[in-house]
Amino acid sequence: MTTKQLDKILTFAPQYKSVIWGGNRISELKGDSHDTVSIGESWEISALEGHESVLDDGPLKGTKISELAETFGAKLLGQTVVERYGNKFPLLIKLIDARDILSLQVHPNDSIAQKKHNARGKSEMWYIIDARQDSRIFCGLAAPLSPESLDSHIDNKSIMDVVATYRSRAGQFYFIPAGTIHSIGAGNLIAEVQDSSDITYRVYDHDRTDADGRPRQLHIDQAREAIDFTFPKDLEPTASVFESSTLRAVRSEHFEVDYFKIDGTSARLNTDHKSFTVIIVTNGSITIKADDARKTLTAGHTALIPACVEHLTIEGCGIALASHI
Repeated sequence: MTTKQLDKILTFAPQYKSVIWGGNRISELKGDSHDTVSIGESWEISALEGHESVLDDGPLKGTKISELAETFGAKLLGQTVVERYGNKFPLLIKLIDARDILSLQVHPNDSIAQKKHNARGKSEMWYIIDARQDSRIFCGLAAPLSPESLDSHIDNKSIMDVVATYRSRAGQFYFIPAGTIHSIGAGNLIAEVQDSSDITYRVYDHDRTDADGRPRQLHIDQAREAIDFTFPKDLEPTASVFESSTLRAVRSEHFEVDYFKIDGTSARLNTDHKSFTVIIVTNGSITIKADDARKTLTAGHTALIPACVEHLTIEGCGIALASHI
């Protein structure tokens, strides 16, 4: 492969994950049809081993994202990304359909993840694409919780009483730093941007059983070490809604997410060669123009724009999220 072969707009085959709490709204959003049932997640772009995304179009069709990163380095990833993470794609981009409530869980920070798993920790961002009228998001503490009281709250089935609850609605942003206890309630359709990590400690699962009738595994000891028990602690943004295009709608040390609401207009995106850009269309139809390349994405579809692109604009009618480092 040579740099001349690197397309300016890269799209990857989604990886559908069937889980007990999943539904069918991801395929409805995308306008796709497939035989797999109970789809809880679509991994849009992933560099995790065993779950690597592959290009679904262009001269390099079938190439893994790790191979692209190793070959093209900063031209694909950006100089800041390479300096921080080497030639590795650092994010995991998902769509999530919670037909049923997810387990109450927590993800470790970088320090704990490195010590216990030789991996990165996991912070994440949720954008609510759609939500039923009675849907909820659970994140952070609504009342004091301590490592000593964690077990009793779980045994008494009162753990959800100390978790902050928000009524979810389309357009909200939630940022879930590593260490934050959280869950996605039933009826939420979500776009997620997260660190490239799949470490989850399950705290409580509503007495749910797996397909074989066995209780799902909990990770109480690991969670006790990972949970940030600070109370009160504000989370930003939490249930935030932006009425118009907003740069850095979510900003963290790991990633940033810009929000674009396009109504027959166009917007220019930053191209300073420091980072790639991932564009997720959550509503409507958006046309991406990257230098001399052009591609239209409809709701539920995602594209990766290499850092070497000089001019990047989007136009059309819809909503798009632009993620970068």
